[in-house]
Amino acid sequence: MNRHVIISAVLLLALSFSSNAQDRYFGLHFDFHASPGRCPAIGSTLSEADIQEICDLYRPDFIQVDSKGHPGWSSYPTEYGDEVPGIVGNPMETWRKVTRENGVQLYAHHSGVYDAIYCQKHPEEAVMRADGTRSGEYSRTNGSYADDKLIPVVKELAGRYGLDGVWIDGDCWGAQMDFDPRTVAAFEKETGIDLKGELPVNADSPHYMEYANYMRKLYRDYLKHYTDEIHAEYPGFKVISNWAYTEHMAGPVTAGNECISGDLDWRNSVMWGRYSGRSAVMQGLPWDMMAWSFRNVQGNVTKTPVQLMQEGAAVISLGGGFQFYVPQDVNGAPNMKVLRYLAPTAEFFHARREWTFGGHPRKQVAVLMETEQRLAEQGEWSKEGNSGIYPRAGYQRLIGLISILCDAGHSVSLISERDLSSAEDYPVIIVPDLLQKLQDSTWDRLQAYAEAGGSLVLTGRATKALYGYDEVKEPTVFKTGKGTVAVYPGEMSTSYMNARISWDRKNFSDFLLTLYDPEVRLVSAAGLVEIVDFEKDGRMMVQLVNVNGNHYDEKSLTEDFIPPVLDVVLKVRMDRRPKAVYQQPDGRKLKYKWNDGYCEVTVPRVDIHSTIVFN
Repeated sequence: MNRHVIISAVLLLALSFSSNAQDRYFGLHFDFHASPGRCPAIGSTLSEADIQEICDLYRPDFIQVDSKGHPGWSSYPTEYGDEVPGIVGNPMETWRKVTRENGVQLYAHHSGVYDAIYCQKHPEEAVMRADGTRSGEYSRTNGSYADDKLIPVVKELAGRYGLDGVWIDGDCWGAQMDFDPRTVAAFEKETGIDLKGELPVNADSPHYMEYANYMRKLYRDYLKHYTDEIHAEYPGFKVISNWAYTEHMAGPVTAGNECISGDLDWRNSVMWGRYSGRSAVMQGLPWDMMAWSFRNVQGNVTKTPVQLMQEGAAVISLGGGFQFYVPQDVNGAPNMKVLRYLAPTAEFFHARREWTFGGHPRKQVAVLMETEQRLAEQGEWSKEGNSGIYPRAGYQRLIGLISILCDAGHSVSLISERDLSSAEDYPVIIVPDLLQKLQDSTWDRLQAYAEAGGSLVLTGRATKALYGYDEVKEPTVFKTGKGTVAVYPGEMSTSYMNARISWDRKNFSDFLLTLYDPEVRLVSAAGLVEIVDFEKDGRMMVQLVNVNGNHYDEKSLTEDFIPPVLDVVLKVRMDRRPKAVYQQPDGRKLKYKWNDGYCEVTVPRVDIHSTIVFN
């Protein structure tokens, strides 16, 4: 048969299987970052029977499987990549065959700018450090890497192998400051800034922020370039860059990603899921988060099924999809022992799809995540000698605040400066402890929000000093126009990361309750329960996540029992009396009281996650 006819046929088949590629509710991720020597005889023990068993046990919407890790070596036969020697058979064809037969989408785990072998073969295309040495791992985003290697290999995965998409790892978080003379000259030409031979190595250097922002522009251009090139030939193929346009890479979606995704920190994936998930929700795109199935201590200690259920509950309660990562063996075969052990997670997530996936939190308390503030925090990180352009520096101010609010039972969202046009939809907006003043336009918008009737809360010592409230020693509320500016001077957001103090949580929660009447109020509960005021398909719901347990404790590697939350009493403001209230997915009908626009309902027990549905 004519080669072009074959490719066309494969393309049509690939497109037919990618029509639901945004339907990434529940999935599994495999990778092993192949390299010669460490990974002999890749494919030698991979069997169709094992892949079929995975499909039977989990019934996943999608599977992500290794294609190229950070060392840069491909773990399957490839015409365009750097293939690991000694591959047995064709592992990628085996994965594609069985997943296609089961209607499961197949994505490649593929490392992006983090490509050690490419940098070793093409040192002139590796990032140059300020001292003139070259990186052995990270490629230049404005160099030839995308056209030489990334794009051809990904097109091969789409065409020859008929995959549904690619999950690009080691990309935005791997992008580095580059002082290659070509990059420096291009910066000076495009910006008109003369560096006078002094490289902006960190935030104390002249023009550091301008140069760092230029590097971020180069990354966004690179992301758009390779996405556009791939879509030009394979328009149905989904390109997802790990952590792009999340809290890791602050800012609006400008190019590339059709789906937001990221792998959560293994240390406390419940905390990271609630934070990163809220950053993904802001972008208005399909999204999912990945938990690791193990804690990276003492040789990868496998988590229990109930731990993964709790971590995933923090994600699906916000309307997103969830996947978890099980490392492949060094020969590319899935670890069936671990997969069989974790199989109970599948039914947990499938049962909750109807009540979570595709919904979104309703607007109640908002915490400001402002782009310039995040970039300034990253600049401070550079003073420690770090050169990544999208690090997580300064996250404690935000993640601590989110955790306090969630643990206290407030339904909370993140809001960016570009979304402040709808600020009036939120009864409360909280400004976290700041590193520097907000942009004038952002501060003006927040003041206008308060004047119009909103409650603006300034937290932390630095914030109150920056805005003229340095003398305020206790939580204080100031009237302004129709609304209020409240000052809460404590440092509780950062300290909560290191030491959870129950009265700090309670005091801050009680203070907030003087400023607004929640649509969903937690009256009482025996245990810690996270509440998400939620809407799906036009219906109001309440997501309840049991956040008991030791997930904050890095020394508690596994736990096979998480105490249930008991006797959860909610007071829900509604415009009509419900006909009935149910706890899903159990289908349990709950008793409730109705009083003048409020429905008070008692939920006897929440083991890990429940959705309260009002009919």
